[in-house]
Amino acid sequence: MGLEDWLDRGIAFMKMAYLALSSGVYNLTCFNAHQAIEMFLKGLIVDATGSHPFTHSLTELLEILKRLGREVPEEAFREAEWMEPHYILARYPARGVKPYTETTAKRCIAVMELITGLVEKWSGRSLPRG
Repeated sequence: MGLEDWLDRGIAFMKMAYLALSSGVYNLTCFNAHQAIEMFLKGLIVDATGSHPFTHSLTELLEILKRLGREVPEEAFREAEWMEPHYILARYPARGVKPYTETTAKRCIAVMELITGLVEKWSGRSLPRG
């Protein structure tokens, strides 16, 4: 799988994040936004190195890209760290976890769009938005 394959997969998750938001399914908005980011970042890593790490950590993926010479703003690290728990929390009911709200879902979309902007800059490709 080359970069285009990873980007296509990420775009599919991005579309599902927007669809979930418009449908009021806020947990799946966050999960799909996380997945879109993960696919985009792993695609860039595969393009640069030929392989990808087996992690769902967005901050770890950004750290790898930084080591590969990409300029990663602190805001991207901060927002990715906030986003990471949604990979699990958005899928599984857990004690003490508040239901997902529209506010949380919109922040997940904003994080996805922030990092998508970086991916566009780094890859030289334009990616569709909501």
